[in-house]
Amino acid sequence: MTQTYTHSPKPFGGPISFILKGERLTVDSGRKVREVQLGAVETVRMTFEPGRLAQKSFRTKVTMKDGKSFTFNSLNWKSLVEAQELTQEYRGFTQALCEAVARANPQARFVAGKPMGLWLPTSALAVASLLAMALMIWQALRMGATGVALLGALFAVVGVWQIEPMIRLNKPRPFRAGELPAELLPKV
Repeated sequence: MTQTYTHSPKPFGGPISFILKGERLTVDSGRKVREVQLGAVETVRMTFEPGRLAQKSFRTKVTMKDGKSFTFNSLNWKSLVEAQELTQEYRGFTQALCEAVARANPQARFVAGKPMGLWLPTSALAVASLLAMALMIWQALRMGATGVALLGALFAVVGVWQIEPMIRLNKPRPFRAGELPAELLPKV
């Protein structure tokens, strides 16, 4: 059975097509066509990527044993300002790809979230930034600068709204090919 997925990963540039057939994946970027043997896959990593305010973007990165990799995400860019969410297509292709990789290489690792070496410092920086913002708000209130405190509170709320999902959803953890992490897939 053949499964396909096509998307434009950037606002500029052409689409990339993925054709999954058995234990082989064809990646066609328009300029170059690569044949990938799924038995050579070392890691499949699913992550949440910050998108625009109204859209969330999810990404799957496949790394081969030779170090080469390819990625695909859940957004299809139509122009500089318009992106389409490929909810059903992304969910179906990701599920089919993970199952095909697991069949072709039972030793392949399936990982959700960012690598620990990236996630931990990002989390620490986010917490430190929020603590610094809270200190700034407290100092502004002590000095009677209510406007500055309100502005700081607004920035803190926007910061939590944007940063919290990145930290929570990208916590590193393993998953099974047949049980993809639902929080790292676009909602139906």
